[in-house]
Amino acid sequence: MPRAVAVDIGGTFTDLVAYDDNDRSVVYAKNPTTFGDLAEGVLECFAKAKLDPRAATLVNHGTTLVINALIQRRGAKAALLTTKGFRDILEIARGNRPDPFDLHYRRDEPLIPRTLRFEVTERIGSKGEVITPLDRDALAPFADNLRELGIEALAIFFMNSYANPVHEETAAKILRALLPSVYVTYSTQVTCEWHEYERTSTVAASAYVAPLVPT
Repeated sequence: MPRAVAVDIGGTFTDLVAYDDNDRSVVYAKNPTTFGDLAEGVLECFAKAKLDPRAATLVNHGTTLVINALIQRRGAKAALLTTKGFRDILEIARGNRPDPFDLHYRRDEPLIPRTLRFEVTERIGSKGEVITPLDRDALAPFADNLRELGIEALAIFFMNSYANPVHEETAAKILRALLPSVYVTYSTQVTCEWHEYERTSTVAASAYVAPLVPT
């Protein structure tokens, strides 16, 4: 029978609500979230609701896993690789104070601590021209270091990559080959925002939560 189904995968339970547009009935089901394979929890909900997933005419899916990981600071052990001289961009941010008159104000700690932020020699100009080539020879020892540190995810941010992402793409390709078990992402893969902090914080957040979400 035609049904519209909504599924939410939470940090504790997976919930399902199904609506039958023929008799206007509503069915609910709940199952513990199966972190090893999130789809198992969803299928368990279908089974408890006695529904065939193939009969659904519409399925809406949502999850709070990502936002929970950010709020609770329970993401992956992530590192950041950036252009030489820009290691502290996550702390400098926009250089402003949201509450300028609060002498006790402190920013939230960056998702990636300074000890896990690294630099490499490279530079792209504001018009996309290559000013300093990417130091490819530095990437192999860098990968060895990440392996020893037990890094689960790597974010890459290079200056002006929005104008020319070639260095980010090259570094990501090399490091993915060297670190097949590490999730590697780069800033222009998730946003082409030209502001440095916005791209850095976005790719850092992406690396921080991505290993928690099965693909």
